[in-house]
Amino acid sequence: MESMEKTKPIAKKKKKRSKERIKKIKYIGVEFEPSKITACEDQVNDALSKGYSPIRDIDTPRGLIMVLGLWQRD
Repeated sequence: MESMEKTKPIAKKKKKRSKERIKKIKYIGVEFEPSKITACEDQVNDALSKGYSPIRDIDTPRGLIMVLGLWQRD
Protein backbone atom coordinates (compact mmCIF):
# COMPACT_ATOMS: atom_id res chain seq x y z
CA MET A 1 0.00 0.00 0.00
CA GLU A 2 1.14 3.46 -0.81
CA SER A 3 1.19 6.06 1.87
CA MET A 4 -1.05 9.02 1.28
CA GLU A 5 0.18 12.46 2.04
CA LYS A 6 -2.11 14.55 4.11
CA THR A 7 -2.74 17.93 2.66
CA LYS A 8 -3.08 20.92 4.86
CA PRO A 9 -6.15 23.05 4.30
CA ILE A 10 -5.37 26.36 2.71
CA ALA A 11 -6.12 29.16 5.09
CA LYS A 12 -8.45 31.68 3.56
CA LYS A 13 -8.17 35.28 4.46
CA LYS A 14 -11.39 36.71 5.71
CA LYS A 15 -12.44 39.59 3.57
CA LYS A 16 -13.89 42.50 5.39
CA ARG A 17 -17.12 43.26 3.69
CA SER A 18 -17.83 46.88 3.28
CA LYS A 19 -21.13 47.36 4.95
CA GLU A 20 -23.45 49.24 2.69
CA ARG A 21 -27.00 50.22 3.25
CA ILE A 22 -29.59 51.94 1.17
CA LYS A 23 -29.68 55.63 1.91
CA LYS A 24 -32.52 56.43 -0.51
CA ILE A 25 -34.74 54.52 -2.89
CA LYS A 26 -36.43 55.80 -6.02
CA TYR A 27 -39.11 54.33 -8.27
CA ILE A 28 -39.20 55.63 -11.84
CA GLY A 29 -41.94 54.63 -14.26
CA VAL A 30 -40.73 54.14 -17.83
CA GLU A 31 -43.52 54.13 -20.39
CA PHE A 32 -42.88 52.65 -23.83
CA GLU A 33 -44.95 55.31 -25.55
CA PRO A 34 -42.92 57.22 -28.15
CA SER A 35 -44.02 60.64 -26.88
CA LYS A 36 -43.02 59.85 -23.26
CA ILE A 37 -39.95 57.65 -23.55
CA THR A 38 -37.44 60.50 -23.85
CA ALA A 39 -38.65 62.13 -20.62
CA CYS A 40 -38.50 58.76 -18.85
CA GLU A 41 -34.96 58.15 -20.10
CA ASP A 42 -33.96 61.57 -18.80
CA GLN A 43 -35.33 60.74 -15.33
CA VAL A 44 -33.41 57.45 -15.20
CA ASN A 45 -30.19 59.04 -16.51
CA ASP A 46 -30.49 61.89 -14.01
CA ALA A 47 -30.83 59.43 -11.12
CA LEU A 48 -27.87 57.38 -12.37
CA SER A 49 -25.72 60.51 -12.61
CA LYS A 50 -26.58 61.29 -8.97
CA GLY A 51 -25.20 57.93 -7.85
CA TYR A 52 -28.31 55.75 -7.84
CA SER A 53 -27.84 52.20 -9.05
CA PRO A 54 -30.47 49.81 -10.42
CA ILE A 55 -31.83 47.29 -7.94
CA ARG A 56 -34.47 45.72 -10.14
CA ASP A 57 -37.07 46.47 -12.76
CA ILE A 58 -40.71 45.48 -12.76
CA ASP A 59 -42.58 44.88 -16.01
CA THR A 60 -45.96 46.57 -16.39
CA PRO A 61 -48.47 46.54 -19.26
CA ARG A 62 -47.38 50.07 -20.29
CA GLY A 63 -43.62 49.76 -19.73
CA LEU A 64 -41.63 49.10 -16.59
CA ILE A 65 -40.79 50.50 -13.19
CA MET A 66 -37.13 50.99 -12.36
CA VAL A 67 -36.23 50.53 -8.71
CA LEU A 68 -33.05 52.49 -7.98
CA GLY A 69 -31.09 52.73 -4.76
CA LEU A 70 -28.59 55.22 -3.44
CA TRP A 71 -26.11 53.31 -1.29
CA GLN A 72 -24.05 54.56 1.62
CA ARG A 73 -21.03 52.86 3.14
CA ASP A 74 -20.83 52.64 6.90
